[in-house]
Amino acid sequence: MPVDVFLSAGEASGDLQASLLVGALRRLRGGLTFAAVGGDKLAGAGADVWLDSVAQEWASMGHLRAYAKIPWLLTVMLGLARRLLRNPPRLLVCVDFGAFNLRMLEWLRFCGYRGKAVYYFPPGAWLDDPRQARKVARVATALTPLAHQAAFYKSLGLPVEFYGHPLAGSIATRAQRPPGEPPLVAVLPGSRRDEVSVHLPVLAAAAARLVRSRPARFVVIAASEGRRNELRAGWPRDCGGAEAVVRQETVRAMADADVAWVASGTAVLEAALLGVPQAAFYRLPEPAYKLALKKVPRIVRGPITLPNLVTGRRIIPELLQYEFEPERLAALTVDLLGDGAARAVQLEGYAELRRALGPEDALERIASSILRQATADGVAP
Repeated sequence: MPVDVFLSAGEASGDLQASLLVGALRRLRGGLTFAAVGGDKLAGAGADVWLDSVAQEWASMGHLRAYAKIPWLLTVMLGLARRLLRNPPRLLVCVDFGAFNLRMLEWLRFCGYRGKAVYYFPPGAWLDDPRQARKVARVATALTPLAHQAAFYKSLGLPVEFYGHPLAGSIATRAQRPPGEPPLVAVLPGSRRDEVSVHLPVLAAAAARLVRSRPARFVVIAASEGRRNELRAGWPRDCGGAEAVVRQETVRAMADADVAWVASGTAVLEAALLGVPQAAFYRLPEPAYKLALKKVPRIVRGPITLPNLVTGRRIIPELLQYEFEPERLAALTVDLLGDGAARAVQLEGYAELRRALGPEDALERIASSILRQATADGVAP
């Protein structure tokens, strides 16, 4: 029997969003069946995970690392496409990860695949690339969580669905309070091995610098068991050592934090919706940074975090590349923990962000749209 919905998510953030979608679909129609490419979150939501893209680390940090994985990922993609061609699901849902998912959809269509497909979180949300948008529209129904991307597709005359961002109603803002004594700093170094190896030395040095000037506690959030071992080996003993490193859901781990250090990604949005003051950061290895400067200079120079992009202003400080240094991060943290305006201004920006992300029932609206397509007759054009 073919499954009702097959989801393809290539990295941790896609695994999260796909798992939320599966949960919402199950609440609407309990008997639906799901299979997926993804990770622990999709498996936990009840999907039959054919390939674990998160544990196998399909995603890469920077263009150079991605290029090295192309031959292997191409082989994986062709094998997955053959399986889908043999036994098509009622609906194929691709989640972000355009380097893999968009190519797989194009190959499936070339091979005669006539099944319905939705591209959830279409790639290139802030690049405004007409060529890529047209590619998506040719092979799938685009369903974006971002008003900016919906407007861009419409400006090109391309069909697109937009209901708001699924996290808008999934994370409640906590009650605000003054920082504790000593304050708790949540540290999120990233989900990929390369991110941890590049970011951890700076984060560890910033933590050591902070505790020399004031008492502080730390909770370091590991995205996987592999990352937990690396973080435990590299986190300073006088900042909590190995005991400070936890393997826990991001929102739960940040719930009591007074401030957060967050690698650019979905976790920045999660911290903002929860109401945790934060400093965001990202650094690429030098060869990858130079290549990215040539290919996507606007993105590399920032802003790159979703709250800043959505609101159109820098409500969250971004320490990118050479600006990501222990001294600057520690100084920002002191500001966010102080009695000045930095903390209040950021929290006010969070309220603006929540309004800009759309209605709180966005996830339910998205799930309803997906359900209609999964259960309707007919095939995709």
